[in-house]
Amino acid sequence: MRNIAMTRKVDSLGRFGMPKEILYTVDIRPGDSVEIFMDAEASTISLGKYIGQACKFCQSTEVLSTFKNSLICNECKSQMIATQKDKQNQQPKEVMTQLLLVLLEKYPDATQQEYSDMLRIPIARLRNLCQTITQNKNNEKEIKSNPGINSSILKRRG
Repeated sequence: MRNIAMTRKVDSLGRFGMPKEILYTVDIRPGDSVEIFMDAEASTISLGKYIGQACKFCQSTEVLSTFKNSLICNECKSQMIATQKDKQNQQPKEVMTQLLLVLLEKYPDATQQEYSDMLRIPIARLRNLCQTITQNKNNEKEIKSNPGINSSILKRRG
C-alpha cells in the first residue's frame, strides 16, 4: 500500500475536506457512509467505507456472503454465476451458423425475432450470422464459376 500525505485545515466546527483522489482510491462515493476508528494510544484516526450488513447490489439483508470486501446475497451471487456460465456456453460462430441454416430450412416463414428467440441470441448477432451465410454462399458461387480451383478448397471454405 502506498502512503500518501496531505494536509487540510480543520474548521471551527471540526470539519475538514477529504481529497477526491483518496476517496476514489478507497471506493467512497458521494452518499456513501464512512466509519471512523480511533486509536487513542497511537493518537491516530482511521476512516473506512462503511460496508453495512446489506447486499452491495440489491440492498437485501438475507443470507449474505463476503466477496472482495463486499457483501452479496445468494440471489445476486447466483445471477452472477448464471451470467458467467452463459458467457462460457456461447456457441462458436460456425455452430450457430449451422443451427440457423437448419432453422431457415425448417421454418422458412419465421421472422428474425422468432429465429433470435429460437437460438436464444440477440437480433444483432442473428443478423451477423445471416451476413456470414450470405458471404459463404457468394464464395461458393465464385469458386464453382472458376473451374481451375480444386474442389478441396470448396470443402475448407464452405
